[in-house]
Amino acid sequence: MGIRWGIIGAAMIAKNKVMPAIEANGGTIQAIASRSQPVDELVKRYHIREIYKDYRQLLASKSVDAVYIALPNSMHYMWIIEAIRRGKHVLIEKPIVLSLEQIEDIKKLAEQHNIVVMEAFMYRFHPQIEAAKRMLQDGEIGDIVAMRSQFHFVLEDWERDIRITPMLGGGVLYDIGCYCINIQQYMLGEQVYEAKFISEWHNEVDVKVSGLVQYESGIVGQIDCSFSGSFTETFDVIGSEGMLRLPHAFRTDMNGHTGVIELYKEQDMERHYYEGDAYQLQIEHFEQVVAGAEPHYSLADMLAQTKALTELYKKL
Repeated sequence: MGIRWGIIGAAMIAKNKVMPAIEANGGTIQAIASRSQPVDELVKRYHIREIYKDYRQLLASKSVDAVYIALPNSMHYMWIIEAIRRGKHVLIEKPIVLSLEQIEDIKKLAEQHNIVVMEAFMYRFHPQIEAAKRMLQDGEIGDIVAMRSQFHFVLEDWERDIRITPMLGGGVLYDIGCYCINIQQYMLGEQVYEAKFISEWHNEVDVKVSGLVQYESGIVGQIDCSFSGSFTETFDVIGSEGMLRLPHAFRTDMNGHTGVIELYKEQDMERHYYEGDAYQLQIEHFEQVVAGAEPHYSLADMLAQTKALTELYKKL
């Protein structure tokens, strides 16, 4: 029998991406809990048997093995802890939590209860990411000199969107800047050592962030993200012998699930194409880890990501 899923929070990401991915991977959506969003259509589409208004009632269900949590950032910690205590494996939207102390608590409790907790950085599961890392490790562009990651989109509702609500953990760094940090730390295999940022704010949250981060080896990475820029999601690595670019670094679903790696050497450029549904591959890997496989993105990795993100937020 496959994993029986419970969905906590009927956010757009849950409805449009994660639930279809669970279905495509052969999983069962057993239960859903939503306090504010209507779920009748979802219940019908996925033949969901258990419908709740209270998240604790879903977590108490003996028919649910794992939960996907798509709640505002400020609510992540509480419901991850509750899920672990109820014996449910957890796939949680990024950022996993908003402080280093919280991720340390989660790591300790998850290991005590033998529970899988994974932050939903779906982009990491697309085959272009492993291919790019392999190229860098193989020296395709020589020694890494510098990196740059960009993620921008135009936010439509500047009054009600939870991403610009301070008490819900809003802000562009937590929403999409986290991808920019995550990919750099992963590709380099190092943690951020120092950082300098400039930012713009609206309604007491950061809405535009640009800056430089320095890694332990001295390599510098540029990061910029905003809620006001035309959709951009690029990642560049400058090497001593060339450049590697991912023009669709984070949202390959916006490019027909096709990843592209561009390699520039002197006057030549070659493209490599990779197919895969990042959301479905994420679900597939999560279920494999629940079954005993080694995680590609571990709690130790999530702790390093949270440490970097919280330190960078202080710099703002």
